[in-house]
Amino acid sequence: MSDLAMTVLYGTETGNCKGLANKVAAKGEKNGVKVEVQNLAEYTTAQLAELKGAVLIIISTWDDGLPPPKAKPFCDELATADIDLSAIDYTVLALGDTEYPLYCECGKQIDARLAELGAKPFLERADLGSDFLVSYIGWSKRFWKTLAGYFGVGKSA
Repeated sequence: MSDLAMTVLYGTETGNCKGLANKVAAKGEKNGVKVEVQNLAEYTTAQLAELKGAVLIIISTWDDGLPPPKAKPFCDELATADIDLSAIDYTVLALGDTEYPLYCECGKQIDARLAELGAKPFLERADLGSDFLVSYIGWSKRFWKTLAGYFGVGKSA
């Protein structure tokens, strides 16, 4: 069993991001990684600032470039927060609709803001469109391979 604990934060309106967060958690638990899943609708930047280690944020973009309504308070708070996130290694999995000009914009903004606040990306942001369930498979393989190399865990993932 690894000592690695990973936090998965999701922001969703339709439930797609929650479903992916639970998939990541199930795979992590199967491979000895303790995973805590939290809904951004019930999360604050103060809680984010207390985290250490690996953080995955899975968030959709609502309408044309907006955060999911339930995650908007967190996103608004993050945009103006003055917190140190240097203890966090992160990646963002963004969902969106390629029909919109601001495709995956919410994920792009969160990714940029986390970096500004000192968090270090362990994997580049991935933007998934309406075929996200198909794209997720390839992303998941890269994600776990990166975690195995970066943190030395989940090698059987």
